[in-house]
Amino acid sequence: MAEFHLTDLIIGTLTHDTLRYAFGAGGTYLIINTWLARRLRNRKIREQIPRWPQIRRELVISIRTILIFATTGILIGLAHATGFAPIYDQIDDYGAAYLIGSLLLIIIAHDAWFYWTHRLLHHRRLFRLMHRTHHRSHNPTPFTSYSFDTSEAVINAVFLPIFVALIPMHPLALLAFVFHMMLRNALGHCGYEIFPARSDGKPLFDWLTSVTHHDLHHANGRYNMGLYFTWWDRLMGTEHPRYHQEFARVAPRPSVRPGDLMPILLLSCMFVLASALAKAAELRGTYSAPYLGAVVRFESCPNDFTLTCGRLLWGWDVTNWRHIQSGDLMITGLKPDTAGWSQGRLQHPETGLTFRGNIHQLADGRLRLRGCAGPICASQIWVPLRQLKNTLADLQ
Repeated sequence: MAEFHLTDLIIGTLTHDTLRYAFGAGGTYLIINTWLARRLRNRKIREQIPRWPQIRRELVISIRTILIFATTGILIGLAHATGFAPIYDQIDDYGAAYLIGSLLLIIIAHDAWFYWTHRLLHHRRLFRLMHRTHHRSHNPTPFTSYSFDTSEAVINAVFLPIFVALIPMHPLALLAFVFHMMLRNALGHCGYEIFPARSDGKPLFDWLTSVTHHDLHHANGRYNMGLYFTWWDRLMGTEHPRYHQEFARVAPRPSVRPGDLMPILLLSCMFVLASALAKAAELRGTYSAPYLGAVVRFESCPNDFTLTCGRLLWGWDVTNWRHIQSGDLMITGLKPDTAGWSQGRLQHPETGLTFRGNIHQLADGRLRLRGCAGPICASQIWVPLRQLKNTLADLQ
């Protein structure tokens, strides 16, 4: 089997978690709180603008939270690599309906986890020890989303490994979940109401927590404990009694000008970009090199499920290969980009030489692999094994 690189897993997970926070919290702050602040001034929930000392404190504390979240991500990666976590690589193993259903399930389950642990943290014996840091940001910013005490960060972080240990999940569903979690968290603390209203001023999607909903929690910690949905607050009687009035005061009505929809359009573009990257990340299936020289299955890398690797299943002359045998990784570290997958490493099975490479999927489903050693590059076309089987059947 391929050697497991713990260092790569640690570096990859830390990088992923840091970038997620930077794009989620930093991107929301840049777009909503800076670039569009004047346009959105009528939707500002509070008049005061948080000062730099608060933001600086939140950024410093968030580093600790990133490290804690990354630790659980590393544990999940280790469990996946050793077969202890039911993370599957092929969508066809469970089907597209299960993929979507598992994503919805983890979001709903996380909302329930957050509500009840959040409510517990507001107990008078626990608040000062475990939750006070977060509420030091009485007037929150997107960077407040990771401003936690150590114990609170741990409580938030352990949800994911517990869920993954119980429910089979595909890496794409996990990726979509963590991006959704980060973006909703950052938006909930941005201080500008961007969720749309009905003509009577009530939320258009009243079952979702709006920015006003969570902002009221920072104003009065006894109310509005939910993260994504208003269900638990209404069922348990913890929703702020003036929530709808406060939302109507700042919410965009259906009669807004087209230009006022800019923040929603920008955030939609962020979701589209994330979806495009997720689609690009889905390089899966079994492919044949030219002349059936090798058969390789593309799957999530064992040390970082956000990357794609190619595992050798069969080789025409594998008995004479000195560096790679069946079951080993032949291609590692492919990252999705707008053109396909890049920054990968392709190892030659006979010589052991490693080439930097990228992959582009053609319209007919075939792959164009390009490997380079210095200035010298070469390309190959790989064919899906199903397509090759059908071609051979037609020739009989």
